[in-house]
Amino acid sequence: MSNRKLTRLEKSTSILSDSKASQWCYVNTDNEFEFMDSTFVIDANVEEYKVYNRAGDVEDFTNEAYMEEILAVLGNDGIVRFYNQNYDLVEDVCILVK
Repeated sequence: MSNRKLTRLEKSTSILSDSKASQWCYVNTDNEFEFMDSTFVIDANVEEYKVYNRAGDVEDFTNEAYMEEILAVLGNDGIVRFYNQNYDLVEDVCILVK
């Protein structure tokens, strides 16, 4: 048995093969995104979505974040899960419905 990490393609194939619906969602500078008629908010402690040089905080703003999209997936089990741009699961406790 190999301990190698899955490639992004293998991760995405596995995630999407067990889903009813999926969508890449743009995350705005307030860490909000829309999926299935709901607005979700990513907790500020999720490092890859933390916004640096935010407008209103600094004069010369760039609104930089490591990741700017999140994959929302409605699984065949009826549970919605969220994945970052590396197809790593973002824990449920870090995402709330607004």
